[in-house]
Amino acid sequence: MSEPIRVSLRIPGTAPMPELIRLIQDAEAAGFDGAGVLDSQMISRDTFVVLGQAASATSRITLFPAVTNPFTRHASVLAGAIQTVEEIAPGRVKFVIGTGYTSASTIGRKAATLAEMRACIATVKALTAGRAADFDGTPGTLVYSSGRRIPVLMAASGPKAIELAGEVADGVLLLVGFNRGIVQRALEHLERGARRAGRTLADLEIVWAARTGTAATTAEARRLARPTAVHWGILRWGGYWLEPAGLTLPPLEIPDAVHRVYPDLSHAHDWEAAIRATSFVPDDVVAQLCDAIGLIGAPADC
Repeated sequence: MSEPIRVSLRIPGTAPMPELIRLIQDAEAAGFDGAGVLDSQMISRDTFVVLGQAASATSRITLFPAVTNPFTRHASVLAGAIQTVEEIAPGRVKFVIGTGYTSASTIGRKAATLAEMRACIATVKALTAGRAADFDGTPGTLVYSSGRRIPVLMAASGPKAIELAGEVADGVLLLVGFNRGIVQRALEHLERGARRAGRTLADLEIVWAARTGTAATTAEARRLARPTAVHWGILRWGGYWLEPAGLTLPPLEIPDAVHRVYPDLSHAHDWEAAIRATSFVPDDVVAQLCDAIGLIGAPADC
């Protein structure tokens, strides 16, 4: 029997707290299954504060960080934070962790390594399950663990990260794109990792991050999506996911204007400036990227 499709909404965390909580309440009222709150300390309100408040202000919707990382908080702090939120909303909390992007770049450090991800996931899973974790020879236990299962998912966009998620996490949040070729390639990597742990895809929760955007016309929707499409399709993918998507892009020279956008194109504080910075990419290329990364267009297109 196939699983029902569940749809969650990512909450940027860039609005004042009262507005964020109302948005999450509105998402619950509209029928969304989950709400994930951005964790990027320089551009977003604190994830776990928002999640805790949202847990008190909702009754049904699943809540999770989207996504946290293993370096701005110690693994023990992460375990304690998500366990605390789960006390307010028993059975409707997940933990989603990735290597970090703007949470790293805005403080001048690199994203986490896969070894750091492996260690952090193991620690959080152990502590939230009521088991001891080893901290450089010192055993530690989260004394207030409820023992209730908190699913631990790993966000991944590269092939090695996807394989690690399949091996060590309870599930994966795939930040790769959303067309048939990309989906098939991503699942191949995920299955490879799952096999290393004696598991199959059926043992994993698989979440697809589909970028969405709509406007009155297809052209306007694609214009508004330019920063996201260019950022992921050209700067971040580095061509890896273009091939399974069936895309071949012309040679493009990245102008300095792209690197002046803070903190980056897809998280830009000034969205119109980010749109202008992508003018080096032709409209037809943007259209192809939009079709590959998600659901972008007029209502009739989506």
